[in-house]
Amino acid sequence: MIEFKSFRSIFLISVLTIGISVITSVNLFAATLTTNTYTVKSGDCLSVIAQEHGESLNNLMKANNKRNHSIFVGQILNISIKSSPSIQQKLQNKGAATTAAKQVELDKISNAAAFSSNSVLAYASNFLGIPYVWGGTSPLGFDCSGFTQYVFSHFGVNLPRVSEDQQNVGTLVSRVNLQPGDLVFFGRPAHHVGIYVGNGKMINAPHTGAVIRIQTLNSDFTYGRRVNLKK
Repeated sequence: MIEFKSFRSIFLISVLTIGISVITSVNLFAATLTTNTYTVKSGDCLSVIAQEHGESLNNLMKANNKRNHSIFVGQILNISIKSSPSIQQKLQNKGAATTAAKQVELDKISNAAAFSSNSVLAYASNFLGIPYVWGGTSPLGFDCSGFTQYVFSHFGVNLPRVSEDQQNVGTLVSRVNLQPGDLVFFGRPAHHVGIYVGNGKMINAPHTGAVIRIQTLNSDFTYGRRVNLKK
């Protein structure tokens, strides 16, 4: 009986040791993934992921052997193409509320002239800092096309619900002819939409985990559409 109990104790200790080793290995692997990869979330698009991590869309596609822009929720993308301390720090701070609040204030200050001179932008700027919510269509949370639809509805313009349909509204505008208040689209068919602010920038709801903010148009920009306001 004593020998059996000793054997059982040794067996249990061995199992626990193996279990702890496995858990530790999993945690270390997860930590490595967090540092070197990005897991796609609902509402993400490839171009915005590239922009958020300081990469060109082409480089991100090459790093992941992609021939098109299609991604799916849960997909793990390699984002360690240009891993540097500054980019790593940006990733660590991305979700911090204090950082978002400071950025909102900077956006308001640096774009005050555009906001004050354009009615669409003046109204859109009220929502800077509102969190991105997949499928969101209200100030409780917006996705990209929910935000543009909400803003333009304030001026009597009923935009379709999704960016792919919104890109058929209004008059086509090339990059060189963009004016503040124009809709700006990304991809064919469009997978993202924002509102042009001027100086190569847009106000938009980027992706899950982010807030409505001002960003530079990236290389995935396709064209703009100019919509006539009704009030």
